[in-house]
Amino acid sequence: MRTWPVLALLLVAMMWGGHAVVGKAVEAQMSPTVLTFWRFFFGALCYAPWWGRFRNLWKWSGRLKLQLVGAALCSSVIYPLFYYSALRTLSPVASLLFVNTAPLIAAILSRVLYKERIGLLGYVGMLISFCGVLVLVASEWAGHLSAHGIVFVLIGTVAFATYTVLSRPLFAHAGLFDVLVGTSVLGSVMLFFIVPFLVSPHKMWTQLTSLTMGGWLEFAYVVVIVSTVAYVLYGFGLRRLPSGIAAALTFYPQALFGALLQWLWLGIRPTVTLAIAGLFILGGTAVLRLAEHRRSSAAAHVNSDAKVV
Repeated sequence: MRTWPVLALLLVAMMWGGHAVVGKAVEAQMSPTVLTFWRFFFGALCYAPWWGRFRNLWKWSGRLKLQLVGAALCSSVIYPLFYYSALRTLSPVASLLFVNTAPLIAAILSRVLYKERIGLLGYVGMLISFCGVLVLVASEWAGHLSAHGIVFVLIGTVAFATYTVLSRPLFAHAGLFDVLVGTSVLGSVMLFFIVPFLVSPHKMWTQLTSLTMGGWLEFAYVVVIVSTVAYVLYGFGLRRLPSGIAAALTFYPQALFGALLQWLWLGIRPTVTLAIAGLFILGGTAVLRLAEHRRSSAAAHVNSDAKVV
């Protein structure tokens, strides 16, 4: 296994794991809606050197364009709006564990949309992870959590899973930056029209300009590191490693990095119940990934035999 792609994906896991903690810290000075708007506004500007690739999108089929619009809506509007709102009542690690169920939801959506088989082992993995979600919900509810936090993070998780499913054919059809520029710019435009109905432009501008020095550094981390650098490194690793290994390296360590950072930064100690829930959720996801690996290996073997014949 190559060293640099592995290190790149571990860095991505660390960056995205820290996102929940830093995002919660930013919300002390900026509302979830305002944070979402300015994150993707400046994120789109970070991709400005590649805006020229946007003209490539006009050559796409109507179906791919609709999938791009759906991917932008899910990744840049629905997911961040609900995820950041959930962070107000959820701990960062709990939110990460919920989001780690996105691959399971993506598998179900792929079954519905693309008729992809899941298999018995895959369903076992889903059941294990679902048990972990139940433990997590019970644990967070016992910690005086409002129902809104759980509902919001679940909506965000479904949106992220939908983005994963919709973006799969896009990445297969076009280059990494074509898709990133498309979803980033389109998402920013959507937020430009949606957010003013939720928050006044004056409040949006005031919260941005009132950030302290520490707030600006945290906000810069979300925009530059989470929205730009991490996605570039993810694309670098994804192109050089099998998708199952890439997903494992990217998603599984996030909760570990998040737990360490929330302890050091926010002083929130992970509970035993949270650790048990994490083992169930991540273990179930690992079983699902194993099922996907076996299915893809069997398909490759069948195709190889067909070529020989």
